[in-house]
Amino acid sequence: MYYTELLSCYPDVLTTQVVSKITGYGKTAINNWCNQGHIKSFRKNNVNHIPKVYLVEFFCSTYFRTVTRKSPWHIRTLQGFSSWRKIRDLHTADSKGGAE
Repeated sequence: MYYTELLSCYPDVLTTQVVSKITGYGKTAINNWCNQGHIKSFRKNNVNHIPKVYLVEFFCSTYFRTVTRKSPWHIRTLQGFSSWRKIRDLHTADSKGGAE
């Protein structure tokens, strides 16, 4: 859900150029991840197109979490996850009538 929320303002299918702008990783790295099968994608007009659902799946993968040289965006999203989870847990507890 975390990455789905982060990407909610983007279209359902993204090009490698858009993913590069979002993540801070180069288009070459993203194309390599697509070509190696780490990100499920399809080619149209010689450009990799990545359905957002598969991009989220990639962001949740062990491979992505273990990238050695992380982009600043990658580091921020990893750091932001714990605070997002705390906020989500608070909202969940509030909607259930308080903490048990």
